Amino acid sequence: MAQRARLITPQGKKIELSPEIYRQIKRLLAKPSRTATPDQIGKAITATYGKYASGRSLTQALLVERAAERAREAQKLDSIPDP
Repeated sequence: MAQRARLITPQGKKIELSPEIYRQIKRLLAKPSRTATPDQIGKAITATYGKYASGRSLTQALLVERAAERAREAQKLDSIPDP
């Protein structure tokens, strides 16, 4: 007797999958993923913000952190003496 496939959620709940559902999931995962442009990714992030989170924008916090990191790196490069 073959063991049925199980999906385990992040909460640890186990969901039994029928053979047909398992095959459908395998087909979806086997398809090559389409590559999105940075502009498309940015638009998707902007469109979905607020649907899944509330409060402070983690995306904006990350952008601020990265800008500060780039400024620190530029400052380090500027302080290196020319040979």
